[in-house]
Amino acid sequence: MFEKILVPLDGSELAEGALPYVEEIARSLSSEVILLTAYLSGERVEHLLGAYMAKKVQDLQTLGVKARSVILQGDAATQILDFAKKNKIGLIIISTHGCSGCGRWPLGNIANKVMRESLIPTILVRSDQLGDVGADKELKKILVSLDGSRFAEVVIPHVEGLAKKMNSEVVLVMAIEAVKLPYIAAYRDREEMEKNYTTKAKREAERYLNKKEMSLSNKGLKVSSVPLEGKPTPTILQYGEDNSFNLIALTTHGFSGVTKWAYGSVASHIIESSSKPLLVLRASLPGLKPDDRY
Repeated sequence: MFEKILVPLDGSELAEGALPYVEEIARSLSSEVILLTAYLSGERVEHLLGAYMAKKVQDLQTLGVKARSVILQGDAATQILDFAKKNKIGLIIISTHGCSGCGRWPLGNIANKVMRESLIPTILVRSDQLGDVGADKELKKILVSLDGSRFAEVVIPHVEGLAKKMNSEVVLVMAIEAVKLPYIAAYRDREEMEKNYTTKAKREAERYLNKKEMSLSNKGLKVSSVPLEGKPTPTILQYGEDNSFNLIALTTHGFSGVTKWAYGSVASHIIESSSKPLLVLRASLPGLKPDDRY
């Protein structure tokens, strides 16, 4: 599944922030790492890029990682997407939240385009939260955000592949927001009805999570599940912070073109706000509707 890992670099320290994770994941999965950079026609940087990329390849090889580099000409995001598709890349790892003044590419824009257009699982590492990654790069605890839909489940096999090789603990979560009915005369016992509907939703979430937990447990994973209460985005992010997760995994729902809503509202907010590395996968399930649940 992860035989080849693609890592875009632009010569900046921000882009290199992904490398500690690349090293750990590649060694655990026995993957080949391909470092990719691109330059525009007219830029006289190919020689400098060659020396830079050779050094980064050597650094990884010294750490026991099989690595090589590729230097391409053209728009960076386009080259990343085309190369990944043509070369059967199993995983992309990229630093994000960068700025155009920090390197040759605007890292945030590149990562956004890769997420928006690629069906390859992508790990995003926030460049403004790097520091000393320490044990975080070992991905000992992976939080999987689910919503009860088959779309959200698309990321699970990729989490399974990582967790088995990296001996990670997996926790499945689903946030249930309290049901609020409109204030109309027909709902005389509105508060009681809200309570009953919310309780029913919690029970359905527990049954759903238990089913997914059992399926993964039967495959040998260390897995548990936790139904959460509250608005999905802040609740999931806070749970991730409070319980020291190293990675949050989620599926993005691509229904609305190129806007941020292509990720799905909850997914987009988690991507924008998380201080944790993210494993993101854009779902593509023909014939499946967004509200096709349970």
